[in-house]
Parts: sequence; C-alpha cells; structure tokens
Amino acid sequence: MTEVATGGAGASWPAAVFDAPVFRGLDARARREIEDAGRLLSLKAGEAVYRAGEAGGSFFVVAEGSVALRAVRRGDDRESELRVAGRGASFGEEATVGAARRATAEAREPSRLCEVPVHVFRRAATRSGKAEVADRLERILRRAATRDLLGTMALARFLKDPEDEDVLLDAARYERFERGGVVYREGDPAREMWIVADGMVQIQTDDGERLRVRAYVSRGDFFGDAEIEAATPRLASAVASGPSLLIAIPARVVRGMAERHPDLLPALGRISLDQQAAQQAVVGRAAANATQHVFRDLYRLKVARSLLVIDLETCVRCGHCAWACADLYGEARLVRRGDKMVARIEERAEAPRSLLLPSSCQHCDNPSCMIDCPTGAIGRDPEGEVFIREELCTGCGACAKACPWDNIQMAARPEDARRPEGGNYPELAVKCDLCRAHEGPACVQVCPTGSIFRMNPSEELADVRDLVLGGSKAAEAVPARGEGFGALVLGCGIAGAGIGMAGAILQARGQWQPGAGLGWAAGLVAAIGFLLLVLYAVPKRLVRLWMRPKAPDVEARAPVVSRVRPQLAVHLALGLVTTGLVFAHAPAAPIAPSTAGGALRLAFLASALAGGFAAVAYRILPRRLARLERTAALPEDFERARRELLDRLYREVSGRSDLVKKIFEKILLPYTKSPLGPMALLASGRSMRAEEQNLRARIDRVLEGRGKERLAGLDELLRIVVELRALPVQRSLMFALRAGLPAHVVTFGIALALLVVHVIAATRRG
Repeated sequence: MTEVATGGAGASWPAAVFDAPVFRGLDARARREIEDAGRLLSLKAGEAVYRAGEAGGSFFVVAEGSVALRAVRRGDDRESELRVAGRGASFGEEATVGAARRATAEAREPSRLCEVPVHVFRRAATRSGKAEVADRLERILRRAATRDLLGTMALARFLKDPEDEDVLLDAARYERFERGGVVYREGDPAREMWIVADGMVQIQTDDGERLRVRAYVSRGDFFGDAEIEAATPRLASAVASGPSLLIAIPARVVRGMAERHPDLLPALGRISLDQQAAQQAVVGRAAANATQHVFRDLYRLKVARSLLVIDLETCVRCGHCAWACADLYGEARLVRRGDKMVARIEERAEAPRSLLLPSSCQHCDNPSCMIDCPTGAIGRDPEGEVFIREELCTGCGACAKACPWDNIQMAARPEDARRPEGGNYPELAVKCDLCRAHEGPACVQVCPTGSIFRMNPSEELADVRDLVLGGSKAAEAVPARGEGFGALVLGCGIAGAGIGMAGAILQARGQWQPGAGLGWAAGLVAAIGFLLLVLYAVPKRLVRLWMRPKAPDVEARAPVVSRVRPQLAVHLALGLVTTGLVFAHAPAAPIAPSTAGGALRLAFLASALAGGFAAVAYRILPRRLARLERTAALPEDFERARRELLDRLYREVSGRSDLVKKIFEKILLPYTKSPLGPMALLASGRSMRAEEQNLRARIDRVLEGRGKERLAGLDELLRIVVELRALPVQRSLMFALRAGLPAHVVTFGIALALLVVHVIAATRRG
C-alpha cells in the first residue's frame, strides 16, 4: 500500500470522491478538512487494505478501481465474498461504531482509495452548520456497518431479498453496555433479538446456589431469538462480559421476517443450540477437574494480547520474578497475587495446568486505560505493547481507575523521571511495559524453573482458542518452557556417584592419596567446582548488567524464555559432579570436624543434602501445592486467609435450615478441627474439588436420600471447610519449598570458608 499524497501536501482528492453518498451535504470547508486530514492510497491488485479482527479508526471511499470484502460467515469453514465496493462506494464503516474490522478488504484491481479518519469526519460534518446533515451521514455510516456485520452472520443466508435486509437495517438500534451491564434478566419480556457488534455477552442462569454460564456470544453472534419464537419471557439473563456494542432488532420485525420465511427461526435455533453444545463440550472438559477453570473470566482472556502467566505446577514460589522487576525499575510492576485458573496450554495440551494470573498489565486489544487517559500519555507500539510516556503523565489516576483488572498503580515519581511541562506532578502511573527497552521481560528471563511466561490466550490456551476461534486457528509454535534438562542432571548424578565410588575403592586398595596424584587432582577440580557453583547466584542478583537492550532495527521480538533455567540445570549437574569429586578426593576422611578437612567435608555434605532437598522439593511439591490452592497465597497471607474463612463459615451457617446446621455440627465442624485432617488430605493426593466431592458423598451416605430439598447452602460450606483443612497443608508445603535454599546457602558459605582454610593449611604442609 502506497500513500500517493495527502491533502496537506498540496494534492487534491479526485472530485468524484465527494459525490459519494457519505459526503453529500457537506460544505466546502468540511470537505477541505477531511481532505487535509485524510490520505490518498494506491494499491496493487490483491493487496490488503486491512484484515478481519484488526482495530481501525478510519473508513475508506474508493476513488478508482474496486475492493472486495471477504469474511468467514458463522457456520462456514471458508471465506465468502460479502460485497464489492466500486468507485464512489465506502467500506470499513464499522470504525464509526468503535468495532474491530469484521472482514478482510483487498483490492480486486489496481485501485486508489481515500482514507477518512472517523473523528475528523464527525467534526467536519458537525461544523458544516447543519446538525441534520451530520445525523444523516452518521446514519448512512452505521447502516453500512450493520449491513457488513449481517453479511458475516449465518443470518445472511436468509436475506436473499434486498427488502428483508432493508427492513432489518431500518429497525436496527445500537446500544453500548459496560462490563457487567445487564442486557436483560431472566423473566423479562422478550422484546428484541440482539446481535453482538463488538465485545462479549454471557448468557447465565441462577439456580439459587450460584450463577451458571449457559453460553458465551461474541462478535457476529446473535441471541434472544429463542424466547421470541416461543413467545415466552426470558429463560436466562444476558450480561456484558466487557464493554460491548450490541444491535437490537425489535421482536415485531423478527416475527415479520419469520412469517415471510417460516424456516428462519427454527434454523436460527439450531445454530444457537449447535454453538452452545460445542461450547459446553469445551467448558465441561475444562471444568471437570477444576474449581476455577479458564472460563471464569473469558472476556479478559479474549482481549489480552500479552498475558503474564505463572504455571503453579512448576513455580517454586521463590519470588525472583518480582525481585528482578523491582531491581530494574525501583518498584515491582507485578504482584504475585491474582486469579487462579485451570487451562490447557497449547504446548502441554495433554492435561490442564493450574495457572496464576498475577497482577500485571496484559496489553489489551482495545485498552480501556488508553481511552480514558486525558493527556495521551498511554501509547501502544505496532507490536501491541501498551506503555506510559512519563513526560506526558500527570498522575491523575484515570488509567488506574479505568483498568478492569487493577493492573496500573500510582507511585511516587522518581527524581530522575521526566515530567510534563507546567507542573510538579509528584505521582506517576506505573505498569508493566514488557521491559520494552530490552529484549524481553526481566521476570521471564530470571525465573529459575521457567514457570513464568507471556502468552496470547486466544492462541496459546487451547480451551480459549477452541471457544473464541472455534478451533479454526492453530497456535504458533512456542519454545518449550523449562524442559529438556533432566537428562543432563541424571547423567551428571551417575557420573558423580561413579567418581566417588572409584575414589573410595582406589583408596581402600592404597592406590589413591588425597595429597598426591589423582587424589590431589580430584581435590583441585572439586575446588574449581566450588567456585563455579558460586557463580550461579550472580545472574539472578545482577539483572541490570545482563539485560540486553532491544536492538533498534528489530521490528518484533522473538519468544522469550528463562535464561536462568539452563543455569540452574548446570548448577545441579555441577553440584553432583563436585560432590563425587569431594568424596573421591578424601573418601576416608573423618566425619567429625576434628580437622579443617573433616569439617569441610561435613559442611559440604550438609550443603549437598540441603541443595538436594531443595531440588527434590522443587520437583515434587509445586504440583501438590497447586492442587490445594484456590488462589496463590504468599506466606504473609495465611493468617488473614484463615480469619476470613472462619468468618465466612459462620456467616454461611447463619440462616440455613436445621438440617444443614446439624450437618455442620456433626460432620463439618469436626472435619475442620481434626488435627490429622491436613495430613490426611495431603496423603490422599486429592484436589480440593475431589475432596469436596468426597465429603459430599460422605454426607449423602449419612442422609440416605433424605432432606435433599433442605440442603441449600451446603455446597458453599463444603468449599469453605475444605479450604480450611487445606490451609495448613499449603503453609507446610510453602515452608518446605522455601526452607531448603537458605539452609543450602548458609552451609555452602561455611563450606567455602572452610575450603579457604583447608587450602591454606594444605599449602603450608606442602
């Protein structure tokens, strides 16, 4: 695509362009403003103007040539040509309603297009002096946008007659709903059928215990038709999952079309049922073994373009991610608290994973923070990275309030930070910008287990991809995270054991002496191994020194993985070999620290055992801990969590039936207070959901089918008591994960000091 000229450059648009219906009624000044702000583009045959799904703030008018609009209609497996825009025709009008591109626009032949920014068009139309002209032009654009949207829907198959299309377009009414906005409630009269122009809507019912999601509808979907056909009140509620733009079609219009096309409503019903069945298959699979599955906040995952995710089944809770971020920026831009979900990662699709979404910017497709920023301080790179310009941020806090997930914080402005002109502005909005000045995020690069990473959920979370894209788009290959080092560690472990055993056998035969020959060489190599083991701690603590700046000529980043993970594998492998060398050097040395050498051997043995314990804990405990967490708590959270759970427990019991209170007194309260209960839960290997089901089965056996109608609220009580039993287990596993490393570091430091003493003593003896 080539920009031929702009109005500001002295060139003029072809006069025929302003004969297009969308420009009729504008005065000369309005046309000049549009021409000055717009662009005249030249395209080759087959060249794309834009593609479906892209954001856009402009519409286009064809000056010469023609442009084809193509999209995949719902229910189809290939693209269809929706229409062809010829000379004087406009396209891309969905930008006027704030929706993403619904179709792909490609030049059918060499063409010239006039690009018109929507905000400039509106301003020029309003300034033309006639409000009715601006209103008429806006209606023309919205009508065109609605026509293109209908063309992407399965409904288009029934709109063969232009009269049917005109009836729908005349009746269509746009309405915006914010996140959580109610479109209609269960039991309301069915007055409209709704079409999603942009955003996502959740269809849900309330069964008295909790809300249950029946379906998700997104751009191009319709809902609310079933009750119109059956002439019944609403059977479920419809709630906007995020900011959504909907089109309402009055029920009388839908019924009128149904009279002309008797197959219309039954066909629409089949489409809705097929869609819901496919969704329930995906949701059911994800929720089968999870208390908090991936669809708890599907909208968030749909709009995120770079979501920070921690795999709790491999995360060792060391905190290096937040530590590295704070070291680089003075204050951590991520908080290791957030929502937990269970989902299949595309590269590990064989089983769902327990994932934590820490509080960190997810670089949304259409960022709310950017829209609400009054100074334009929030920008977005072509790659989609959302960032804050310090020199424009006044610290007003509008972006922090606008973010639905509280991923922007207000902080004191550093002394060396740039400031807007004309004021002091002591505060500054801070958020993750993916370390945009560097090759990749520091938190990802310093994770010792490769557990933290950035992803596009719509592509890399298999369940989200199946639901949002209908499985129509395969995910791109991504590098494996933290795998492939087991063979190295195992091989070095075998080598270390072999070296130690060989040294012991040779010394027993009198062929090996610590101070000479191979024995002395083993001691020297072991000392070098000591020094190399120390180097593992350096990269994690000197992030600023090795974080490479992003090359200015690189347009897009390669996938980023942990740079410390391979170092951890090498550290473990080297530790095993060094242990073998130490015992090969002096296998018969006394265990008691009666000499410097004996003390060194004892200290190193203690350090090796502590390191081995930490390595085994890192391998085994995270998965067990993840199965027993509803949220990923930090050590300081446990006491507060226990108090809150106890408060919830007694509040939930209050007002329940006598039967539920009796169950609480006889079964649930003893279950909660059992001193060996947490250990039994850990030994069982059950997840929290499985434990709830096991406890419910125990209650059902006691009741023998009696009193089912009086058990309202029991499920919530089960959730709370299981959480209370799991809390001590979480605390113990967290302590076990964290205890090994400090013991390893302290004992290794003692061994290192004793090594210096041992070398000095050996040198003097020599």
